[in-house]
Amino acid sequence: MKDIFVVAIFIFALINTADQSIHANAQMYLSGTNDYMGEVNFYMEEQPFGVVISGSVNRLRPSSVLGFHIHSKPIDDSHNCTAGGAHFNPYNVSHGMPRDPITQRHIGDLGNIQTDETGRAYVGLVDHYMSLGTYNNLTDVLGLPLMIHNLTDDGGHTGKGQSNTTGNAGTPIACGTIRLG
Repeated sequence: MKDIFVVAIFIFALINTADQSIHANAQMYLSGTNDYMGEVNFYMEEQPFGVVISGSVNRLRPSSVLGFHIHSKPIDDSHNCTAGGAHFNPYNVSHGMPRDPITQRHIGDLGNIQTDETGRAYVGLVDHYMSLGTYNNLTDVLGLPLMIHNLTDDGGHTGKGQSNTTGNAGTPIACGTIRLG
């Protein structure tokens, strides 16, 4: 009987640790409205190799390349995208692109998304620096706003205007809070 109990506990432990992934999502809305535009999902496994980011957002400017970032200040359900503060930058470094080393980019720098001729953008990338939840509190993006901007992010590589802080990506046009889902 004792052996059955030990085996049962072992099986329970395996089942409970088999799926320790974290899922979050951001419901995206047109800035300042309750006008729903799509959803972006975030997935992180127990043994993190990165956060997988996927989804789609509709009704953006057709055939455009638009800045895509996580910002530092939570926004409320009024979807006031301009209240989201600067890019999420816990290491206090210059702006960059997702392919840049962590010493040359903000955690919130996700580059650009491309819209098709109908204004739909499909998102698919892996970020190796951000986290969801308790894995690394410094890089945790839960509760922060995901933003789509009205201009192309120059990656912080031009040295012109606000390139080193915002990538000259312009005003946020859509946003949503990253929440456990």
